[in-house]
Amino acid sequence: MKKGFDFFNLCLVKTILFIQFIKYRILKKNFTKDNLEILKHKLNFYYYTLKKRKILKITSEYNHGKDINENIFKVDINKFTGFDGYYTFNGPAPLFNSAIQICKKPNLNVNESFLYEFYRDFQPKNYGELYNLNIKNSLYSIPSELQFKPWVNTFVDTKKIRKAIFGPSGFKEVEHRLIRLKNIFKNVIEFGYAPSEKDIIKGYILRSKDDYRFLITSGHHRVAVLKAINYLYPKKFNKVTVAFEETRSNLKYIDQENVDYWPAVSHKYCSRQDALELFSKFFNV
Repeated sequence: MKKGFDFFNLCLVKTILFIQFIKYRILKKNFTKDNLEILKHKLNFYYYTLKKRKILKITSEYNHGKDINENIFKVDINKFTGFDGYYTFNGPAPLFNSAIQICKKPNLNVNESFLYEFYRDFQPKNYGELYNLNIKNSLYSIPSELQFKPWVNTFVDTKKIRKAIFGPSGFKEVEHRLIRLKNIFKNVIEFGYAPSEKDIIKGYILRSKDDYRFLITSGHHRVAVLKAINYLYPKKFNKVTVAFEETRSNLKYIDQENVDYWPAVSHKYCSRQDALELFSKFFNV
């Protein structure tokens, strides 16, 4: 009975993936979290690839102050920072707190979740409100929905709209994220954290004078769940296997000491002081 049910679900997942391939790859439509996308995640589509996956055997670990030669390596679970800032997993920590709720109550309803409340209550209009910047910072008034990092971008591009972890947003946005957290929790409990060379937490390293953060470009929900499990069951996932991002960026290290060479600073879009204040928001809340 279960095999038949799994086979039906797998066929449905493959059909959805085919439709999405045509829609987004062939027809070049903008990605939306529509009913088909929600259904794909309700079916826990990653489950079917994880069943046959072998866990990577990685021993190399990044230590602050030294470059690492390998593309895949381990980092301290406490050194992650979100693409939108340190607040993703610390302080308000919307993904992390919601993952803890799911660990305790796997059938958590959307409107009961910390994530739902966070999207409802935290709706920053600009970078100043989002990152609690000094009002004199020249980056303060950048609209919160725009993507900008002074160590990556020369200036603010109004075409680079991001779907960040804050409101305002529709119900499906929160539902989509919550379903993903639930699926990852189920999968990790059954299979452990089982990344492959392609399907793995990705990002690059930010380095200050005496510390570092692994800035996630892909894998926020996985990190949230691993951190939640590690919080409830200490030492379960102290070290996490990650990889340098190669698709969305070619960055490996961003050093604070090189701030004068960051694109936005070297092109005088903002001062080094303003850039460093934003940089610090990826290390602390």
